[in-house]
Amino acid sequence: MNILIVFPSNLEALNFKPTSNNVEILVSGIGGFATMYSLTKKCVQTKPNFIIHAGICGSYDDSLQIGDVTNVMIDYFADFGIIENDKWKTGFEMKLISSHKTPFTDGQLIAPANDITDIPKVIGVTTQTITTTKEQRKLIVDTFQPSIESMEGAFVHYVCIQENIPFIHLRAVSNYVCERDKTQWNIPLAIENLHTQIHSTINLL
Repeated sequence: MNILIVFPSNLEALNFKPTSNNVEILVSGIGGFATMYSLTKKCVQTKPNFIIHAGICGSYDDSLQIGDVTNVMIDYFADFGIIENDKWKTGFEMKLISSHKTPFTDGQLIAPANDITDIPKVIGVTTQTITTTKEQRKLIVDTFQPSIESMEGAFVHYVCIQENIPFIHLRAVSNYVCERDKTQWNIPLAIENLHTQIHSTINLL
């Protein structure tokens, strides 16, 4: 089995050592557009048998601790839409595209059912605008009820579903959404735990 690990950044990939020759690393670039381009190009060149998308994230869920690793089963494009009457209206509600056309299922980008790990299964949102205000946070929570936020996840779901490649999406909590005091963040712990979980996941495949 050829496994591709997709990290958004060099920071998240730093010091990760594959223990098998069938594991390859792709640093996709931060943000959705870089990720979609580099991952699609990679899949065209050499289609992997399995993709592990792995990165750090912000958490909306107080029950998740800094450093916890999650298994994102559903992801959304959380900035695809419009704010109207102080509510978020998705692009699907605006009838811009169908919410039921592949790769979407009722507007969701759903990862394949898996019991590879026993880590928490969560809902994620992907946005190119980092959430920094209580107003933004409330709009996203009211619309999607997510546990975590990233800038790349839904793009990886989109490509993998379209290309029919099995995948798992792992995210380690480095901070809480809207917490801008970086002394309260712990990126090294999140990355350390993320790498441990990647190795565990590979061993289970």
